[in-house]
Amino acid sequence: MKILCFGFKELEGVDANDNRLIRTRIKTVTRNFNRRLELVAEKAGIDKKMSMHIARHSFGNISGDKIPIQVLQKLNRHSSVTTTILYQSNFLQSDTDEALEKVINF
Repeated sequence: MKILCFGFKELEGVDANDNRLIRTRIKTVTRNFNRRLELVAEKAGIDKKMSMHIARHSFGNISGDKIPIQVLQKLNRHSSVTTTILYQSNFLQSDTDEALEKVINF
């Protein structure tokens, strides 16, 4: 059975049962994307480590309090709002930040 990937051209036509090839293809594409992202950062004068992983986490941090959960669900392509809520809970730090401020600033 071949994979039909909407939005993931790199996996189109790959045998869905070939886990090794799928993992290899994903690692290769991710590595190439990260290299290109670093080139863009360099040209933009950004002197920080750049990767797709960091970008996703940055987006999660920034978007949590600013974008409705249903919109985040669509942006992240999650199948359910519950998945989005669980994903975003990793980034919501305002409560812990406020609690820490109270302790540090007495």
